Amino acid sequence: MAMRYFYRIVLIRTGLDLLALDRTLRNYATGNGSCVGTRSPGQWTRRLDITLDLSDESECEELDRCVIRLADVIKSLPKLEIVSFAIPDSLGPEPDSMIMPFRVLDALRRSANSLRILDWSGDDFFPQVHQLEELLRDLPYLRVLRCRQLVWANGILPSSILSSLTTLAVEDLVERVGHP
Repeated sequence: MAMRYFYRIVLIRTGLDLLALDRTLRNYATGNGSCVGTRSPGQWTRRLDITLDLSDESECEELDRCVIRLADVIKSLPKLEIVSFAIPDSLGPEPDSMIMPFRVLDALRRSANSLRILDWSGDDFFPQVHQLEELLRDLPYLRVLRCRQLVWANGILPSSILSSLTTLAVEDLVERVGHP
């Protein structure tokens, strides 16, 4: 009974948090959870906040494995309503040093019917322009988008971004050069 409340909001701050959550969700998926005969705790999760420092080797032993684990965790949370990526901008000397891997974006699509709020607060781990546009097209119920930048052409944001949003918080609009 308490599980549905305990797993409603999940915060991943460290590599150990990610590893523990991944193991728990895998155990339930194979029927080996600590409460035999109950649904996976991922069915109850509505909010996922990720503040994992991907540049810290003590946090994330290997970036590729962390990304795979993160994608697997997101796939195991099919009823997400709120997802926040507040990844520190320490993955390289410049912002945008780490592009959001397709594997994680694809995992977010699993919650397409429930995802309402998507927040990218950091400078890193942000999708490429075309990936973001494709993702937003696949999230028909998204109402709030917060991100560092959006690309526009001829003074117009793509309609796929604006079609369902009620709130758009953007720090920087970047003009797409050479767009017809």
